[in-house]
Amino acid sequence: MAIGLLAKKLGMTQLFNEHGRAVAATVLQAGPCTVTQVKEPDKDGYRAIQVGFEPIKRTKLPQPMQGHFKKAGQGPFRYLREFRIRDG
Repeated sequence: MAIGLLAKKLGMTQLFNEHGRAVAATVLQAGPCTVTQVKEPDKDGYRAIQVGFEPIKRTKLPQPMQGHFKKAGQGPFRYLREFRIRDG
């Protein structure tokens, strides 16, 4: 079951439907998304996953973020987002 996905907008294009009419369409680059951290209720107070997208040079990140990715053994990534997970 997908919880969320990070994507980057690459541009716009048009597609033609079965009647020959042009329909606007957005072109996205979705993934690869990497799970960088799993948050648990007993440690963090809630259940979630942290997902990274679009690799970046380690030198472009502040020192605390470099440490976060080093601890996770993943990354570094330009975008980092959390998606909450329902209990169960």
